[in-house]
Amino acid sequence: MPNVVDRWNAAYFNNALSGGVLAALAGLVTAEPDAQALADRVFRLMRMARFEPADLSLLTAWAIGFSAPRTVPSAWEDAVPPVTMAGRHCKLDDYIAGNPWHQPHVEPVLVDLGCGFPPFTTVDSAARLPDWQIIGVDPSFGRYLVYDQSGDYACIDDHGHVQYYRTGTVDPDPATTRARYRGLLHRLLPLLPGEDSGELQEVEHGGSRLVRNPLRGYEAPNISLRQGEIGSFGVEGGVDVIRCMNVFMYFDRSFRERALEWATSLLRPGGLVLCGSNWARSASSRYTVYQEHLGRLMPREFAFSIENVRPLELSPWYALHDDDVENLCNAAAVAVVRADERFRRHFDDRLDALLAQRNFCRRDQDGYLGGPDEDMSVDELAEQTDELATQLERAGLVDEAVSALRHAGYDAWRNVAGHVAMQPFVPPRLPASTVL
Repeated sequence: MPNVVDRWNAAYFNNALSGGVLAALAGLVTAEPDAQALADRVFRLMRMARFEPADLSLLTAWAIGFSAPRTVPSAWEDAVPPVTMAGRHCKLDDYIAGNPWHQPHVEPVLVDLGCGFPPFTTVDSAARLPDWQIIGVDPSFGRYLVYDQSGDYACIDDHGHVQYYRTGTVDPDPATTRARYRGLLHRLLPLLPGEDSGELQEVEHGGSRLVRNPLRGYEAPNISLRQGEIGSFGVEGGVDVIRCMNVFMYFDRSFRERALEWATSLLRPGGLVLCGSNWARSASSRYTVYQEHLGRLMPREFAFSIENVRPLELSPWYALHDDDVENLCNAAAVAVVRADERFRRHFDDRLDALLAQRNFCRRDQDGYLGGPDEDMSVDELAEQTDELATQLERAGLVDEAVSALRHAGYDAWRNVAGHVAMQPFVPPRLPASTVL
């Protein structure tokens, strides 16, 4: 009987995936159900977006077959890992600074909801928007931060529960890793001052380090941080912008609707909600902008970054439910622009030329996209994708995508973040799985 990877190849790609891609996906045969469901959803979104089998790079296949099973909730005791990075929302910071929908004049407030740890995006926004008060909120914030001898760390709450840990290598035994960090906490905790002053306190011993109240190290005159989650807190006087990125992709549509209803209660008149997903340096962006009007949220725009037209990474497809709004809108919008033959030829030719020039995920002699150098770091991968997006934009492809959408009857424009924007629309449903 064919395994699940072979069934995906037959059902969604007409048995046209490369041998390298099939090998990269092989780990999914024995993966947890939520990892298999994620992969199945990715492939259905690709079909919806008119994605070709030869355009599935080895980098994307590796992310689906190896990385994704290590980020789904089953790998984190059904929790949402607070993965983040510096510069992740740089273009969204630009959007907030220059958007046409809402420009507050007195003590503007931004809530960075689900900012992750360390709260890099909150710190970035405070630097980019120095006249704003920036509030970073995340449920993973804990009282303790434990570093091991290699510099990896774990966030641990008051009860000694490891909420999140970061390791630089593949972790074959998460339970042992969590126990190791708990052991470090118990060994180092007696070395701290006996009374918790509420301020930043730390101690180092034997190459390991314990920090108590680590959030204090990130606070500044226009930054405040608090532990909390959607629906669990308020802000006196209201807020002008709520940015909720890389959160809703873990939840279903009903959760999203409840969250947006709650967010409306926090907004000042005319305030905005930005929600969706992205990756390093704002790559793979897809997001919806809502505006408060008479106690309701009105959709203002849906936007996506130009590299989503033929992405090299997993991020534009990542969602844990079939009804994820931004992923569906992204796939539907990409399908429209890819149906424009003139645009598609220009985009594909330009991107292929750039990949060949950089020797990065370039096509092989059979026409399939390859992968990056094996020793390329995560930061170097992010730099490559960011530079590719910049060059596609400089080649005029953002404006050409806007024109393609307009020719298809959509109200579209280039927004202040340099993304393809359009009047929000109700996307079609994702076809049901024919494999799982």
